[in-house]
Amino acid sequence: MQVKVTRQGDVVTAHAQFAVPVSARQAYAVLTDYDHMTEFLADLDESRILSRTEDSMLVRQAGKVRFGWFSIPFDYVRRVELFPGTRLVSHVVSGSVKQGDVTTSLQALNGQTVVTYDSKATMGYWLPFGIGDAAIASRIRKDLESLRLEMLRRKQSAGAGD
Repeated sequence: MQVKVTRQGDVVTAHAQFAVPVSARQAYAVLTDYDHMTEFLADLDESRILSRTEDSMLVRQAGKVRFGWFSIPFDYVRRVELFPGTRLVSHVVSGSVKQGDVTTSLQALNGQTVVTYDSKATMGYWLPFGIGDAAIASRIRKDLESLRLEMLRRKQSAGAGD
């Protein structure tokens, strides 16, 4: 899994990409299952859909990001724009992150789905010395790997057909 993180001041930009042998529909179902994300994303203590329309959701998430012995609590509400089977675009509207924009795109390719994750966030808190780009990339990689494993688990439990 490729993950690249850069920081300029308190703005953190991330780009990640991975392939998973599931359909785009199956991947999208996991990425939008906010009401059950606490079951497969370790850092989340709460994740729930506050409201939903045909093409968007308002989602509240809270938890702690852990960096070894140190953890940073987070709590935010974000608006998620839905483009079924192809893309999700979310924007933080309130909470502990000053600004947070994430675009997750899905592309079917050779019997699998390529998931591309692009994020730009302005943190509402200080990151201690020693928590650099590699540590942030590791956290993102862990979360994306958890999502990937959930996609595979659901495909297996549903059977090979899709």
